[in-house]
Amino acid sequence: MIMTKRIMLLATTAMFPRAFESGKPGWKMDGDKLALDANGNPIYVDANGGESSVKGDTIATLNNEAKTHRLAKEAAEGALAKFKTPDGKLLDPETAVKAVDMVGKLDAKKLIDSGEVDKLTDQIKSQFTTQLTEKDQALATANSQISAMRIDAVFKGSEYINDRVDIPRDMFEASMRGHFKDEDGKIVAYDRSGNKIMSDKNLGELASPDEALEKLVSQHPNKDRILKADQKGGSGNGGGGGQRGQGKVVTRADFAAMDPGAQQATAAAAAKGEMQIVD
Repeated sequence: MIMTKRIMLLATTAMFPRAFESGKPGWKMDGDKLALDANGNPIYVDANGGESSVKGDTIATLNNEAKTHRLAKEAAEGALAKFKTPDGKLLDPETAVKAVDMVGKLDAKKLIDSGEVDKLTDQIKSQFTTQLTEKDQALATANSQISAMRIDAVFKGSEYINDRVDIPRDMFEASMRGHFKDEDGKIVAYDRSGNKIMSDKNLGELASPDEALEKLVSQHPNKDRILKADQKGGSGNGGGGGQRGQGKVVTRADFAAMDPGAQQATAAAAAKGEMQIVD
């Protein structure tokens, strides 16, 4: 440390040899020697007589700062060199931004010309088509299940089936179910010719499920085997309940051989339960 301060004093003396003179800046002297502060540092006096000590590492510090500034300047110049034109001029920032935008558009045009955009569009379209197909299938399945449940309700809750139908419910439903469709949330019945069954009770309206069932059974060739026998009390049956097809039995072959008038009378009697037509 002592050696460093001596070297600094010699350098300072060599740089500023004259002693302080009143009104002129210079080093404060103690006789023929530089005056030192309590820490052994030389004292510099400015033109106004103000004193300031100069530390022994001041020169080294200034040198380091100068070096730091020089390195930063060289780094900045190196970075800017990338943006210089061949003639050594810096690029204009606005011109550079426009150039980048133009290159981007040129690249997009290349993609369009090469068909890459069409490929990407087809891929996206394919993905969406697959998703829509899956959604439509799921929706169709759900709607089918809902329709099946609505038609199930026709047969499970039918008073007509409970009161009039004599064959097992599952057999009856299997025979009649195909005549009912769920259209926009409403059950619609169709006859054997494919026509909608209209109501006799409410003209101009579709038949209710039970009314449609009754009509379908009345048109069935084996309706007498489907329906329960009429329940009739009195001396004719001892109050024990009716029997299917009371009275005369006619085969279908005999019925077919009848003249039209006889067929009509026989059919009317069969409808009333007074006669039974069998195979």
